[in-house]
Amino acid sequence: MPKPPRKTGQVRRSAKQPEPAAAPPMPDLRHDRRAPVPDEEIVARLNELLEAERAGVEAAAVLQRADQKGVTDTELKKFAEDEASACAGLHQTILRYGGQPSGRAGDFGRKVAALQTEGERLNLMARGQAWVVKRLEVLLEMPLDPETRDFLAEMREEHLENVDACNRRAEELSAPPSRPYRELPFASLREAHDRLYYGTWRSPEATDRDRQRAYFQLGRYLGLLADEVQRARSLEARTYLAKARAAYAKADAEAAGEEAALRSLDNALSYAHSALNALLRHSRAPIHDPRGFESFYDVVGVPFQDLI
Repeated sequence: MPKPPRKTGQVRRSAKQPEPAAAPPMPDLRHDRRAPVPDEEIVARLNELLEAERAGVEAAAVLQRADQKGVTDTELKKFAEDEASACAGLHQTILRYGGQPSGRAGDFGRKVAALQTEGERLNLMARGQAWVVKRLEVLLEMPLDPETRDFLAEMREEHLENVDACNRRAEELSAPPSRPYRELPFASLREAHDRLYYGTWRSPEATDRDRQRAYFQLGRYLGLLADEVQRARSLEARTYLAKARAAYAKADAEAAGEEAALRSLDNALSYAHSALNALLRHSRAPIHDPRGFESFYDVVGVPFQDLI
């Protein structure tokens, strides 16, 4: 039987012919490889932070001149030193990247000075510190040299400490809620809940310190919630509060382990939210949905402007 004709261009390979050269290795497509970012973009973001930190220095000076009673001299000194240190570090980092440091300053200090009460100023200070944290987290996702990464990570840590200090002092002063919550029933409880709900501890990049802060912050929140539940005498709210406290008792990372503690912390916040909504139903008010306030916490692309 005759063999079929060979197709045009097809070459029969004998056993003695060399094997074709191996294909070049495929590029590494691992999901964790960061895309290249131009130095110009990094410099622009660093300059944005530099302008904000200069405004932060002015805001800290406003608090010092006002002789605030809710903030200790040690805390005020820390605010001022952290902002000044950040300015110096950002200036050097921009030069290291071959950029020109901006000479401008934001208007945050003037906004703080324009507010009438200490509580309002502290709320705004917390918002300003949180805005910086969000910007830092965007930068930390970029390919940075080790010195810059360490500096920005430390700067993030300092600002998170200041966020917590401002919020804590504002709560102690019974400061009026921020603008999106004002005039709403249980406005302070809503805002305090959403600070936790949108907190950094719930993000994949959260550190042990972030979760530790959330643990203490949630403990304070449950105390505030308990006061309102007792006044309202709502059985439903009391039931959810008890569940929140039981979950919170299991949220100690040292005793339960990090993963179990994080799950318990999240459960405690969920039960606390249910208790808050039980209070609202008891008062014949619409329930609270934190998603309705999401834009207030998504401050990466929308600086303060109108909302504060």
